[in-house]
Amino acid sequence: LVPLLVAALLLAGFASLLAGTVWLTPEQALGGLLAGQSDLAGLILTEIRLPRLVLGLLVGAILGLSGAVLQGLLRNPLAEPGLLGVSAGASLGAVIAIYFGFAASFAMAPPLFGLVGGFITAGTAFALSRRGGTLSLILAGAEVSSIAAAGVSVALNIAPNPYAAYEIMVWLMGSLVDRSWDHVWLAAP
Repeated sequence: LVPLLVAALLLAGFASLLAGTVWLTPEQALGGLLAGQSDLAGLILTEIRLPRLVLGLLVGAILGLSGAVLQGLLRNPLAEPGLLGVSAGASLGAVIAIYFGFAASFAMAPPLFGLVGGFITAGTAFALSRRGGTLSLILAGAEVSSIAAAGVSVALNIAPNPYAAYEIMVWLMGSLVDRSWDHVWLAAP
């Protein structure tokens, strides 16, 4: 099954390099990759589609790894980052960065605030369940997750302007649109 899935991933990745506003033939794509930025197909591939593909693969791998780590930690095959409140805490941290304008003055603010929010909620869940075992940890995580999700909802409801609410929603939903190699270097570590 694994070789079949890897082959499907490679095929889907190559197809994503061809698809877009400007459709490319496989010959144009291969020629563009070899030519680099010297022609239009090469520019489209190297500056728009290839960073998007690499970033999508990285994000998928990171999400799979985080799920596997939590499944091993909790000894539960259904565990995922939202179970301990990490996802909701990271969302709340990024929303705070956007809501209070830190994102406008410092582009790294939402990811950094998201990391801090995730660490705080995970630490809070661990602190609340320090003597109760795995079940207690899961219940504390659900509690912390609910509180962080409520904070995100409050921020969306009292956003200072429609653009701030839109920016918060785009961050929460995620997107690979308009991503560059800078975003790849940011996500790779």
